Amino acid sequence: MAGIDAVIVGAGSGTRLGFSTPKAFVDLCGKPVVYYSLKTFVNHPSIDKTILVVPPTMVEEATVIINKYGDFVDRVSILAGGNERWESVRNGCAKSRGEWVLVHDAARPFVTKGVIDAVLEKRDDFDCVITATPVVDTIRTVAANGRCGAAVDRSTLMRVGTPQLFRRELLIPAFELIKDMPSAPTDEAALFERLGIAVGYSWGDAMNFKITDKSDFETAKAVITANCVEG
Repeated sequence: MAGIDAVIVGAGSGTRLGFSTPKAFVDLCGKPVVYYSLKTFVNHPSIDKTILVVPPTMVEEATVIINKYGDFVDRVSILAGGNERWESVRNGCAKSRGEWVLVHDAARPFVTKGVIDAVLEKRDDFDCVITATPVVDTIRTVAANGRCGAAVDRSTLMRVGTPQLFRRELLIPAFELIKDMPSAPTDEAALFERLGIAVGYSWGDAMNFKITDKSDFETAKAVITANCVEG
């Protein structure tokens, strides 16, 4: 199997959660948020190296925090991110040596081995594979004057998540093209799409949600408290 590394992006702030601590290091039932996804990637048999990208001011503190857990000692590389998400991913990929790179949001603590496996299974078909979940709600457009617009066929829609898989030799030079684009892409899959590279997908798990606001955080605590996730 070709080498596969994981880049966990934990450079986001925790302000929307009401914390001054970066989101990845907010305490979630006795452990930092990032602990849960790190454990899954570090223990995955197909992943050679796990790289955690954090705010520049958090590198030393993150190293101390992560080294508290025996699972991670000498198994996780920690480095500084950039001002934008794509810069943090770029820094992580530069540290990688694998043919493939899995990029994952630290704020998605409940990723599973099965979700990772599903993405990896598509690497023979695409140079980029995203994790997605079906849209289950009815979706409508917004019309004028407070009225609803037309209903959208939800069978043609999906929610995009992580992990996302990239062929590293294509991703590294692609970052250099962003400076010439009118706006930065929302993620690396969008970058590949702009460059005309086909993006595949695998179905993920609705439990692999992203902690964005306080309600997400409370849901994550409830999941762990209910013993659905082993800490």
